Amino acid sequence: MGDPQLADSAGGATFVLVHGSNHGGWCWERVMPLLEAAGHSVYAPTLTGLAERAGELTEQVGLSTHVSDIAELIKGDDLRGVTLVGHSYAGAVIIGAAELVGDRIARLVYLDAFLPRDTESVLDTEPPQSREAFLEIAREQGDGWRLPPQKSFLDRWGLTDPADREWVWENLTDMPLLASTEPLSAPNNSARSLPSTFIDLTEPKNAGTVAATKRAREEGIEIREIATGHDAMVTEPVLLAQLLCEIVRSKA
Repeated sequence: MGDPQLADSAGGATFVLVHGSNHGGWCWERVMPLLEAAGHSVYAPTLTGLAERAGELTEQVGLSTHVSDIAELIKGDDLRGVTLVGHSYAGAVIIGAAELVGDRIARLVYLDAFLPRDTESVLDTEPPQSREAFLEIAREQGDGWRLPPQKSFLDRWGLTDPADREWVWENLTDMPLLASTEPLSAPNNSARSLPSTFIDLTEPKNAGTVAATKRAREEGIEIREIATGHDAMVTEPVLLAQLLCEIVRSKA
């Protein structure tokens, strides 16, 4: 809370932090107070059908639902100059939201996130082996339309500390498969016209986001790195908060 690298950052930014698959707004619990202590406003919504909103999960909940969640939050709370952060799956969500409320977004931050293009789904950008594994889980354990959490996901996300693993595992909920199979609607490519940063989480690297990281480099998106696993908000919240503060300070 008292870290000087946070306290010295430019105050007044508005962060909207969007979680990835199977997670919820809870996953930002260690990052939010650090950003708020630095003088920023922070929103960490839970997407439809996840975490405390699990009762809203239906077969029709998909990527477009989650894009609407974020666009409606930004418009409904009249947020402007937003630094919109998308983790993992939510890379697709913030790209979609940029189509709807791009004029209210100051910058996009892709936290080891997927970068589908218009008409691509998140699963289209996954390695074939991972894509088939997820589809098999949905077929065998999720009635063909849900992706229940798996203990193996904790390894994929680079979670090694027993307490971290327990906290994350007990809070995970089913993910609607349609969120990952529904094609992204981004015909105006609005996200690519906004200032953007891709945070590459490198130790260990999530195999699913290797292609996205390569795409970010090819498209000239600013790349920053943290030497931690895919769930940096859990494993390195201070470093992540510091980097987010640095990004908004340097872009101010």
